[in-house]
Amino acid sequence: MVRTLAFAALWVFIFGTALSGGWSVMFKLAYLLLLLVGAAWLWTRLGVRWLAVSREPVNQRAQVGSELVERLVVRNQSWLPMPWVEIRADSDLPDHRARVRTLLGPEGEQQWTLRTVCRERGKYFLGPTALTLGDPFGFCQRERVFPAEVAVIVYPQTIDLPDFHPLEGELPGGGRRRERVPFSTPMATSIRDYHPGDPYNRIHWPHSARLGRLLVKEFEHDPASDVWIVLDLDRNVHFGRGADSTEEYAVTIAASLAKHFLLDNRAVGLLTHGHLVHPDRGTRQLLKVLEVLAVARARDWLGLGELLARGSANFARGTTALVVTPTVRQEWLTAYAQVLQRGVGGAVVLLEARTFGYPHSSLELVGALAAANIPTYLVKRGEPLDQALLRPYLGEVHAGVG
Repeated sequence: MVRTLAFAALWVFIFGTALSGGWSVMFKLAYLLLLLVGAAWLWTRLGVRWLAVSREPVNQRAQVGSELVERLVVRNQSWLPMPWVEIRADSDLPDHRARVRTLLGPEGEQQWTLRTVCRERGKYFLGPTALTLGDPFGFCQRERVFPAEVAVIVYPQTIDLPDFHPLEGELPGGGRRRERVPFSTPMATSIRDYHPGDPYNRIHWPHSARLGRLLVKEFEHDPASDVWIVLDLDRNVHFGRGADSTEEYAVTIAASLAKHFLLDNRAVGLLTHGHLVHPDRGTRQLLKVLEVLAVARARDWLGLGELLARGSANFARGTTALVVTPTVRQEWLTAYAQVLQRGVGGAVVLLEARTFGYPHSSLELVGALAAANIPTYLVKRGEPLDQALLRPYLGEVHAGVG
């Protein structure tokens, strides 16, 4: 604006001098300045249309703690040079933005690499991106804004839990056996040739007599049950903000449990407010769970008891339902007990709310869980999760910050 006013004042002075003195040189100079301004206006107006920008993340999926790498490319698609271009690359991913100035030759291209450490889970858009073009004489500027079109997903952090083995051998269909055992389940799956040491009660006599050699039955050994992770995202029971909030702790725990059981070749399902992921195995299932957890927020008023009641039809006999919650209330225990009475195994990962700044203690709830013989893992703020989930909590609840 200041530059425009200064130019207007200069032109008025030159044109006024030309009129008062009748100097043809001053008239030519005034007309030349008008011509230059017109050319600059046309240059920027057309040139900004010939600029193109692309934002290409190296990987559209990142994880909290990892680095998001993006290639920012600006192209000049015309034969005119662009002597002054300013790029403002914004995004709603925290701290992921850039502001640079450059020049582009005819049909030229410039490329930058943006790197940001992801600190918050969620779905984010790369953009908008604003390109401002200036003319060679510095008279005019024109801006073009490209909307956000590319989305990236930041998964929650996951913690390795090598020593987490909840109720192995006690839950229905619990710990899978990796060695040959002399007993079996009632489920026969196939037959094979007899090997020394096989129990005689496994010999399949009809097939052995028919084929003239000893054959034994193969049985399915101790099938591993499905695991349901029930994540409580009732906004009434969560406290704190950012990485130290009960919400982020709960999501991290749920993601870590899912990864732990899926790496153990268990089928894992997820139940939380507004989301239901049916049990399955493998890497694809882990990505499904992480994508849900990336965007899950404590925005619903639905209590944990009602969540369990609505989802209880999905818990078949022999499955395991692990509850992750920061609540200090006990109303939900009735719904959970009804689920367990149907032959569903259970355990609770309880975030001790007082260590997150909540005014009430989890003492009474821990006592009620112990009275119901429900194993409870107690997690305090600041405590390493692999240590907190090492074994069920047995001691007295302490209110201090962990």
